[in-house]
Amino acid sequence: MISSLSHLNRLSYSKIAAQTLYRMASQAVSGGRYDLVVFGATGYTGQYVVEEVARVARMDQERRGEGAAPLKWALAGRSENKLKDALATARKELGLGLEDVGLILADITNQDSLNKMAAQSTVLINCVGPFLEGMQLKYNKAAEEAGVYIVGACGYDSIPAEMGLVHMIKNFKGELNSAQMFVKMRGKGGAIHTGTMESAALAIANNAQVARIRRELFPEPLPKPKFKVAKKGLHRNNEVGLWGIPMPTDEPVVYRTQHYRHTVLKERPVQFQQFLGVRSFFQGAGLLLGIAYFVLLCYFSWTRKLLLKYPEVLTAGVFKRSGAKREELKNMGFTATLLGRGWSQALLEGTDEHTQPPDASITVNVSGPDPGYGATSVMMVACAHTILCQKDLIPGRGGVMTPGSAFANTDVINRMTERGMTFTVEDQK
Repeated sequence: MISSLSHLNRLSYSKIAAQTLYRMASQAVSGGRYDLVVFGATGYTGQYVVEEVARVARMDQERRGEGAAPLKWALAGRSENKLKDALATARKELGLGLEDVGLILADITNQDSLNKMAAQSTVLINCVGPFLEGMQLKYNKAAEEAGVYIVGACGYDSIPAEMGLVHMIKNFKGELNSAQMFVKMRGKGGAIHTGTMESAALAIANNAQVARIRRELFPEPLPKPKFKVAKKGLHRNNEVGLWGIPMPTDEPVVYRTQHYRHTVLKERPVQFQQFLGVRSFFQGAGLLLGIAYFVLLCYFSWTRKLLLKYPEVLTAGVFKRSGAKREELKNMGFTATLLGRGWSQALLEGTDEHTQPPDASITVNVSGPDPGYGATSVMMVACAHTILCQKDLIPGRGGVMTPGSAFANTDVINRMTERGMTFTVEDQK
């Protein structure tokens, strides 16, 4: 049974030290805490998350009726003036009063301010930074002992992959062996915000460190599958009618979930590959060259410094500090098509081996608005609201978890579909 101390949960990356986790838990019994707190609310993505929390709070109040207590939430960040500006923008965009929304001053360089913010939070939505494996290695034990959940990758990276696989496994009439995901973008959007670029640049620059952390996290790799799916480069997939460019951004998160399924749940791990889908070979080849150029810029410290200083120039306007305009984002969307292969009959044990190749298939589509900001805000807030309302359905009593392991038994997919996303089973043979 999860005690009331486990109400304190976290989303995404955190710089709060391990001892703070214990302080968060010890102070959870006091009153006056907010249900949801958006940390990093003044950032580009944070603004969209703030507006999504306001929408969900209004929907929650309408669903529960006028007599029910409203969702209590707050914005957190370094500057009070910028927090007020973020709230004013939300009021303008949504036409809501938002008079009862709180403001909390918190700075990642000030541990005491982080402690105070954590003590006021039931669920903290963190819009500040990457490196999920480092969180698991460093804080998993402390989070478990404190009864605190830390769930990362709750935005476009990696909800379509994680919850798409959860949806596929639940609907597959048999036992799944592998899945390939092809992501296709819709509409012509504007520039990508440089915050996204900086996260990608740091991930590439710290690739060796992350690889070391992964080896330390998982000294025993997953068993080699008997029917292994070969890794693919640029290729055409006739089922989706697209050329696939390898884009393994979600694969490490999915691997962590499959490791959990294998070691804890004793279920068969699913092989997973991820691709960006484009219409022609030449478009794919051009994007591969662009990706190689970006990786090269990020690899060396001096070129990385230039990239961070002059992003508009060195990326030919693909990344801009101003990001895309709202009207441009409204015209964008994505569809992630997951192609699953497996067996029509499941074995008794997840560790048993099939003697025949996979003989069944399933296709799942996950669709939503612009992936970087509109869909990400929907996904993050849906995950936060799920933790708030369905903590008893999350396994264990705390720890650092992936979305696939944390939310497999919850209704988080329903919460996202209520906000305009779709999870559909298109075909099963």
